[in-house]
Amino acid sequence: MRDHLYLFFFMIQFSTGCILSNEYQIIEITGYTGGSVVLPCSCAHPQSTANTFTWQFDGGGRGWISVFEDEEYSGRRVLFNERSPQNLSLLISDLRQEDQGYYKCETKQYTFIHLTVKGCDLVQNTKKLNEVTGYAGESVVLPCSCSELLTKPEQIRWMYYVEKVYKEIYPNEKIERHKNRVKLLNQTSPGNLSLHISALTAEDEGDYYCSVSSQTVSYRLRVEVTLGTEKPHIHTSISLSTHQPSHQTQELPPHQQPHDTSQYVFILLGVILSVLLLALIYWRCRGGRNVKTVTKDEEELNREQDNQDDVTYSSVVHVKTAATPVHIESDPAEHTEYAPFKLKR
Repeated sequence: MRDHLYLFFFMIQFSTGCILSNEYQIIEITGYTGGSVVLPCSCAHPQSTANTFTWQFDGGGRGWISVFEDEEYSGRRVLFNERSPQNLSLLISDLRQEDQGYYKCETKQYTFIHLTVKGCDLVQNTKKLNEVTGYAGESVVLPCSCSELLTKPEQIRWMYYVEKVYKEIYPNEKIERHKNRVKLLNQTSPGNLSLHISALTAEDEGDYYCSVSSQTVSYRLRVEVTLGTEKPHIHTSISLSTHQPSHQTQELPPHQQPHDTSQYVFILLGVILSVLLLALIYWRCRGGRNVKTVTKDEEELNREQDNQDDVTYSSVVHVKTAATPVHIESDPAEHTEYAPFKLKR
């Protein structure tokens, strides 16, 4: 009995066709210009199919218009029911501001969808003229971006003021010297419209502006030209002292090299003079010791000579003539006596 009831309800639902899963509801969807969006609509039962259905659009109170009959959607609309009969969703690509409004998916019931399409609002949308400095031979970026980076503007143009008129340099390079040197900075973010200019020259200096719809951002580019197309020396020294301390030893300019040579000469002369001074002091000290030694030896020699001169021996001979016979010879040495006396100088 229960199985028969299930079969009965199934036959009723199948005979009535597709019952929308979100019937009589309003669904809010947000898209971005240049992007794509899916407007959901499907049958509640996976086995049911819609014999007929329509998608209609009402933008700005103009009344309902069939999406499949409007040429504005030609080539931009795709239905999913070809692969899944119960899926009636609509895909709209390359969104535009004009696509914003109310959509209605209708079978025997209907579902409303309110689509909001966000366009590109430039972050730097001011009348102020921004100044940018670049260096010859290098690259420069002129900033321009949408507040929503997912937003791709319908039209973007970069203009350059030359010959008293603005000429387009992106996407159409109408100035010969800008060809193959300009591109958008980041192709992966649709909302990043910044312009990258490579191989800068002095001729690139001037006024530029980024244009999106009625919005503009203006820049004045100054190109500094230095010797060898390098940045000024002050920038190089700051970079070395901040990021590369191990490479601060640089070759000195030619006018400072003689100063270093003279320093080495003075140091060498100082060393030579110090050696000579030490040699002189050593020689004098050794010579003094020799003089003292000689003087001491002479004093001792003189002292010995004085002692020898102080004592002189004299001989006194006593002769006895009366008592001595004539024939007897006497030895004078036996009767000699010595008496010392001092000789005063």
